[in-house]
Amino acid sequence: MKMSQNPVVKDAFFNSLTESLNFANMCVLGLPWDNSSTFRKGATQGPEYIRHATTGSLYNSYAETGIDIKKVWQIFDLGDAPISDLSAIEAKENIFQILSKYNQYNMHYFFLGGDHLSTYFNFTALKRLADKRLGLIYVDAHPDLYEHYEGNPYSHACVVRRIIDETNIEPETIFQVGIRAPTPEQTEFAKSVGINTITTKDFQLNGAKAIAESIKAKIPKYLDGVYLSIDMDILDPAYAPGVGNPESAGLTTRELVDFIQGLQGIKLPAFDLVEYSPKFDFSGITAFATAKIIKEVLSIIV
Repeated sequence: MKMSQNPVVKDAFFNSLTESLNFANMCVLGLPWDNSSTFRKGATQGPEYIRHATTGSLYNSYAETGIDIKKVWQIFDLGDAPISDLSAIEAKENIFQILSKYNQYNMHYFFLGGDHLSTYFNFTALKRLADKRLGLIYVDAHPDLYEHYEGNPYSHACVVRRIIDETNIEPETIFQVGIRAPTPEQTEFAKSVGINTITTKDFQLNGAKAIAESIKAKIPKYLDGVYLSIDMDILDPAYAPGVGNPESAGLTTRELVDFIQGLQGIKLPAFDLVEYSPKFDFSGITAFATAKIIKEVLSIIV
């Protein structure tokens, strides 16, 4: 399958790239997609800019935990999926075909969005490849639980609803984290099916580490793993102005990093980072935040 041309940044991901798939223990795939964005488009450029933001020319390879990323991870960059002009259904099939080609035993995956519908493409593809029991930690200011939004069932505002409808995920294994822009309709649906909702206010009251511990305590032991999805609008716009749907009164970068570090011990076979829109990013503030977040996630998967 033809991928986009030359998206690879040689020193990306803190100098942890490998040129051989045979030596890789993680694959990165970019999803330059924002066809379902409803306010500010521009997330198609996210994958390219995130790669540059993680350059080893700026950052050393050590996470705060002391883990040396480049000694643990050999990351093979698959480039960007050619999905920008496809329909949602076509894009979903495209992602499945790509992952089918590169699926190897015990491979981890990291996806670069794209708007949040990227998670729907990735999660459903992984479920088709191996019907494992996966949970979902969905870090976002918005619950994305609409049945349809402005008549579109494949809006980025419908991601979690589509995942529930189209996979056998158990709603009680879904943890929506940092919610601060729900609607009564979405709140009622979450309660009715048993989704775990943690609000931004909960972070203020309990602290990021305590929130992470509470999630770990609730994750069923029978799960084969948990997919972690991070929407950059979880952060307050002061820390992440370059997003499609900014929502004030959000988390600080420090709170998000503390939360991520608190998740250590959870089996995370795949994660994504979505909704970064470079053209709205002032002085690269959001890009630098993505680099920090990625490094700390890579350290806890170890």
